[in-house]
Amino acid sequence: MLAALTILNWYGADRCWPGALNLYLPQAIWAVPGLALTVFFLKTNRPQLWLPLLCLIWVFGPLMGYCWSPQAAGPTRSHKAGPSQEQPDPLNLRVMTWNIKYGFHDLAPLLEEMARCEPDVVLFQDAGGSLRGPLANCFRNWQVRCHGQYVIASKYPLSQIESREIPSIGERQEFLRCRLQLGGRVVSLYNVHLKTPRDSLNAFRTARSHPWYLPRAIERFTDNVAIRLLQADIIGSAVSQEQGPVLVAGDLNAPDASLACETLREAGLHDAFAERGRGYGFTYGHFLLKNRLPWLKISWMRIDHIMVSAHFETRRCWAGTGRASDHRPVIADLTLRRP
Repeated sequence: MLAALTILNWYGADRCWPGALNLYLPQAIWAVPGLALTVFFLKTNRPQLWLPLLCLIWVFGPLMGYCWSPQAAGPTRSHKAGPSQEQPDPLNLRVMTWNIKYGFHDLAPLLEEMARCEPDVVLFQDAGGSLRGPLANCFRNWQVRCHGQYVIASKYPLSQIESREIPSIGERQEFLRCRLQLGGRVVSLYNVHLKTPRDSLNAFRTARSHPWYLPRAIERFTDNVAIRLLQADIIGSAVSQEQGPVLVAGDLNAPDASLACETLREAGLHDAFAERGRGYGFTYGHFLLKNRLPWLKISWMRIDHIMVSAHFETRRCWAGTGRASDHRPVIADLTLRRP
């Protein structure tokens, strides 16, 4: 079973609906058979105990996307950068991306997270109307660009934003692009939010009580995956035409093993957490059981990403706390390589 899942993820889980559906399940469930086999082997065949233990290591390691960086994965700044204080090295950049689900949660934990992480550039999704409240004071001395659900805020100069529409189902979707002036260099920033799989996943819940609905649920889910891959392909095409440094960040609604992320990697980007993260870096799932099990705040998917071109070196990348939104923020310390 583990071999089949591994091969499917390697081949491209999105190529068939069972593989794509598995990407949105807690991968830890595949450890349950291994735990049972471990107990069984302890009682019946201890010399072969290495086999179920190896399977468990495989689940909690590669299958769940565990990363181990040789460098520290947390923030190390000792100052709070501000317009009247010492600024960071102009070739170093701390980037934060966050789907803040503005209006659905208390704003105080969000402001605390911002103060703790001290980003230089922030890319928000689902942030429509956020600059009319207390968050506006947080960015009062920053360069700020906003459009629809998106906010881009920077301590460095920003150009005017461009909004580009991408195909979707049942709603109008777009992504933003703007230019960041960093140490005499120009960086292309992309703020993206791909199609959510929520409705198509809920269709499978309906099919559990109404089996006749299963073919329709599969069709809806397959269409949803196809739209997300098309959106990623359009963004990847735009990225591949850029001449200088590129940074793409946002809620991709796609785990790292998905073809959506692979499409962006083929466009010349690499994932900051996969390169210099530590642990799992999960960003979503901790709010799904808040009504039934409010004490269980465990994320199990990494669907929010910071991806950069080869012009950048990632020094650290980590996920923030889950108190302020359905999504945890992703923060990365980057260095823009000198020409």
